[in-house]
This record gives sequence, structure tokens and C-alpha cells, in this order.
Amino acid sequence: MIAVGMALLLLVVVFVAGCGGEEASEPPAEETTAQEEAEQATAPEETESEDDSVASVGETVSVEDVQWTVTDAQQYDELISNFGNDEGNFVIVDVTFSNNTNQDITFATPFMTLVDSEGREFEPNIDINFRQIKPENNVFVNQVAPGSTKEGRVIFPVTSDASGLSLRVGGARFASEETVYIDLGI
Repeated sequence: MIAVGMALLLLVVVFVAGCGGEEASEPPAEETTAQEEAEQATAPEETESEDDSVASVGETVSVEDVQWTVTDAQQYDELISNFGNDEGNFVIVDVTFSNNTNQDITFATPFMTLVDSEGREFEPNIDINFRQIKPENNVFVNQVAPGSTKEGRVIFPVTSDASGLSLRVGGARFASEETVYIDLGI
């Protein structure tokens, strides 16, 4: 009786394994096809939205519930202040930021990134910003209250060969994935 039960169990295991093998070979082909279709469907949208979301200095752009305007951008090879000098390659960007959310916003470096024509990314250096920019002009000082606008400066260290620079700005919250590019003309 035990032998018959074992034989029956062995037969069921072999049958289930055989059926499972056929099913397992089909889904990866379907997943690959679905994944390829999804990539092909989203690729044109990404290109279109990137082309549509390039602004220029002086233009206001909206990202989620905030607005950004770059009012000026200049490139320097030396920064001089009462707190020390910094040599290298820097881009100083003057921005106006409007908080249309219902919460205070504290600026963080991921909200703004310089991107050059080669796709290299440059983030603000907080130490240089605090050393070279007066507190009343430093965007990283103080929060921006709901319904308020803040004007200020941001310093980005860049490589000497950086060109075709755009400022990529986001929705001013860490989970934000929406971004807009502002061409700095540098």
C-alpha cells in the first residue's frame, strides 16, 4: 500500500514538474515582449517631454506645485569673499523660487543640478555656497513658507570643459521625479 502511494506521489510530482516546466518557459518570452513594448512606448514620450521642458533664462517654469525662474547665470574661475577665496571653475545661478504648496520647503542639493552637453551632472557645493554667498542671498538658508517667493544664488563647481549647461530643477520634494531643464546659455 505504501509502495502504491509512493508511486502515485512520484507520478504526480513528475506530472506537475513537467507542466511547470512548460509554463515557466513561456512567461519569460511574454515578459520580454511586454518589457520591450513598454520601453518602445515610453521612449518617444521621454524624448518629447524633455524637448518640451527646456526653458531659457528669464522664463518661469512650473514643476508640480513650485515655480522656478533663472534670472541670471555667470561663469567664474575664482570666487572671493571675506571668508576665503576659491579657485576653480564655477557657475553662479540667480534663481527665483515660488512655493505654491501647503508646506515649508527647505532647499536641498538634489532639487537643482547642472547638466552639461555631455550629460555630466554637477551639484551645488554647500560649503562653498555658505562661504561665498551672504545669508540673505543663499537659497540654502531658511525655509520658504507656503505661498512665498525666495530669490537667491547657487554656486556650482564645474569642470573646465563643461559647456552647454542647463539647470535641471524639480518639484522640491525628495520623492519628486518630475523635472524641467532651463538652458543657461553657457
